[in-house]
Amino acid sequence: MKRYLTIEPPAGLLEKILFRIKKEQRFLAIRQGIIFFVFLACSVVLFWPALIMLLSDISKSGFIYFFSLLFSDFSIVLTFWQSFIMTLLETLPAVSIAIFLAVVVIFLQSVKILAKDIKTIIKYA
Repeated sequence: MKRYLTIEPPAGLLEKILFRIKKEQRFLAIRQGIIFFVFLACSVVLFWPALIMLLSDISKSGFIYFFSLLFSDFSIVLTFWQSFIMTLLETLPAVSIAIFLAVVVIFLQSVKILAKDIKTIIKYA
């Protein structure tokens, strides 16, 4: 019969492992909170300039004048509806709208993720 050597784990190994796991979870929660807070802060700061740029481009392109024609003289719009739609699309400031929507989406996603993970962030902070 062979004798097998049994190796005993050092005392306190389980506590050290659990402490290290808890420390890593805390680090990840704080890092995630900081990242999404930075995204939230950037989107809040960029919201106003993006809105001003969008409103400026809408007024410069003449989109408002063509769009108001829809309410002021609807019979002309019905008569020339294809040309009217093309004119609206041509005067639409697409880049400004895309930038503004990107800022809004980043803001909403940051708020959603922070709201979902707020318990975790507060628990480990």
